[in-house]
Amino acid sequence: MRVWRAGPTFRRLWLASTSANIGDGIGKTALPLLVASISRDPIIVASLSAFAALPGLVFTLPFGALIDRLDRRTLLLVAHTARGVLLGLLALAIFAGHLHVALLYGVAFVLGTAETLADGTAETLVPSLVGKEQLEDANGALYATSVTSNEFVGPPLGGLLFAAFPGLPFLVNALSFLGSTALISTLPRRPAPRGVTRERWWREVTDGLRWLWSHALLRSVALLMALTTLLDAAVFALFVLFATALPGVGPVGYGLLLTAGAVGHILGSLLSPYVSRRFGAGRTVLGSVFVLGLVYLGLSVLRAPPLLAALLVLDGLNLGLSGVVKVTLRQRLVPPELLGRVGGAYRFIVAGAAPLGAFLGGVLGQTLGLRETFAVAGGLALVVAVLFVGRVNNRAVARAQERVYGSPPLS
Repeated sequence: MRVWRAGPTFRRLWLASTSANIGDGIGKTALPLLVASISRDPIIVASLSAFAALPGLVFTLPFGALIDRLDRRTLLLVAHTARGVLLGLLALAIFAGHLHVALLYGVAFVLGTAETLADGTAETLVPSLVGKEQLEDANGALYATSVTSNEFVGPPLGGLLFAAFPGLPFLVNALSFLGSTALISTLPRRPAPRGVTRERWWREVTDGLRWLWSHALLRSVALLMALTTLLDAAVFALFVLFATALPGVGPVGYGLLLTAGAVGHILGSLLSPYVSRRFGAGRTVLGSVFVLGLVYLGLSVLRAPPLLAALLVLDGLNLGLSGVVKVTLRQRLVPPELLGRVGGAYRFIVAGAAPLGAFLGGVLGQTLGLRETFAVAGGLALVVAVLFVGRVNNRAVARAQERVYGSPPLS
């Protein structure tokens, strides 16, 4: 499905996502560089990632209930406006010379909160804009654009702007979110779908968690992704220290290394529908964890920036292939009236592991060393993949889809 044939409403959502993700890419390069310019302590640097990921643990479940209750366009407007205003204020603070690690932790937490709300809301909007048979293609288009903007355009731009002046990337970041807000304001309202009951707030929150936990396949996928998220957070919370310590790699080189992963990520997201149909959704998801373990082991031994860039291309390809499949599985298997709450429960389990992983990475990085931490994460990822072979596979996916559709749809 081509974006320009998907209708004007989906096209505006796609453009808004593009603008926001360029800002995300700039920020995910500039904010770690900013804290690393203040301190080289692994725990202090990794704690930035922990604070950014903490809202996924704290707010994902209540936001899931909120998404199923309120107009989804309004929620997106609130999330993007908050990020634009906050980043503008951070840019002013940097220009004025008022900078402290505690301030950056607070900014990371608020940005993570807004991102948690925006990501959950956007995911529930897509099924209301396209038919079920177009979901995988629509998600693939959004995913590919997200990766292009977030990892291909944003990081090198963030590195270049940071090298020019540390406040510039945050000013441009703020403008990108305000541009996204303008596009979202043109979308039609998307109230809660029919069938949503107005129960007590906590009851709605736990409904999504109970439904997810009762679904054998999605429960297993959530647990598998939580464990890999913990390991991934441990590794990449330290990556700014690792990369900028390499000869000849400064802020610009760090941004370019992050961009290398986008090359594979874009290709993976575009190929995902075909790979999923060829190998099956279950095999694609589980195989991604095996590849992740090999990537971490590679980071522990490689030293030349070109070889590290090639490894990050493989990492991006792997993430792109599996990312679209996981989102599409939830959209196909979860009833529309529960999509926000179940999606929130899923992200609570998965993203909730990130702050613990980031902090654990900081502790291990300080006690063992950076490369040794990467090696430990690689070995554990391979063990996790082996443990889930019997739970996440093509047979489990087929059984789950048969219970919904009577026969498994094309994957």
